[in-house]
Amino acid sequence: MSVREEIAKLPGGASLAALVDKVNGRPADIRDVAIRWRGLAGKVNEHIGSLRSAVVDVDDNWEGESANAFDVYMRNYSKANTTFHGALLTCAGLLDTAATALEEAKSKVNTLCGNVLADHRVTVYRNSTSEAERKKAEPGALAAVNGALSTAGEPVSSADEAVSKAMKEIKKTIDDESVFFAIVKAPGDQEFTPGQGRTFDWRRTTGPDPSHTTLASTNGGGAGPAASPSLGGGSGGSSGSGGSGSGGPAVAMPYVAGTGLGVDIVAAARANIGKPYVWGANGPSAFDCSGLVYHSLNKAGIKIGDTTAAGYQASGQPVTVPQPGDIVFFGSPPDHCGIYVGEGKMIEAPRPGESVRVAEVAGKGPITYRRFS
Repeated sequence: MSVREEIAKLPGGASLAALVDKVNGRPADIRDVAIRWRGLAGKVNEHIGSLRSAVVDVDDNWEGESANAFDVYMRNYSKANTTFHGALLTCAGLLDTAATALEEAKSKVNTLCGNVLADHRVTVYRNSTSEAERKKAEPGALAAVNGALSTAGEPVSSADEAVSKAMKEIKKTIDDESVFFAIVKAPGDQEFTPGQGRTFDWRRTTGPDPSHTTLASTNGGGAGPAASPSLGGGSGGSSGSGGSGSGGPAVAMPYVAGTGLGVDIVAAARANIGKPYVWGANGPSAFDCSGLVYHSLNKAGIKIGDTTAAGYQASGQPVTVPQPGDIVFFGSPPDHCGIYVGEGKMIEAPRPGESVRVAEVAGKGPITYRRFS
């Protein structure tokens, strides 16, 4: 006979047995679902990263209105992945919370039931050999059951609330973000494909002018808020290494420095360590390299738009001796950027499959710095 069945036979035991039934779920199975959802989120993120690498290759080799329209269109995959990835992780977290609450409640209720069966008053009741003895022992057994019943109510209510909340929040998350990849419209309807009345403008990118490349690597190719477009590369999000791909000329972004300090930029970046890399994302739950720069600058009070690594390089003030809060760029034009934190280290969103982290300042040269504070 199970503990639950033994409890049910005691005076008032039906109510306590009902609480046992309420926490008789399987937390391990709930956690398995959460693990599968996280795994799915990671796999989709990896595939989107691979897709973005291919798009960057196209962006590197083609230019024109159609090529630019293609790049904009393909960014929708990353936007969809950001919401899908975030929704899966949120729902997995809710399942974990529900599983923990259920597990704790089940443990507490089972312990209380064991204590009831071990209670001397219950033992006397169960060992009664006559109806008279049973009637005499019944009040004591009932008191033991009622004591456990009053204590068990709180953890059972907490578990019930956690499970109900998880179900409601999961449904709400899915309903709110139900479009997911539906935002990616049919490619045949897009301006970058041949069609009547469409401008079909795909042109092979010409090789860079060596003198321009030398100039960009020596003076950094950028200026302050009012700078004109630099000679560095531009369009596209992160490359396979996690940075921004090169395309047409990078356009300087106007910005308002406000009262933001380098330490504020570092603090804003540090607050996101451990969050996943998602191409095209600029927070708050996921980032690519330029998205982390955008988020950190704006959180520090420096108002600037979202652009690529090359766009940010074209916007800030060039510096040769970096300070914490300066933005570091790799390559000319740059295809990656990070936030310098001092002592030769930076905070970066490196590449698909990895998370925001502190790393050594090392990568494809030339390595240049810009100051926005």
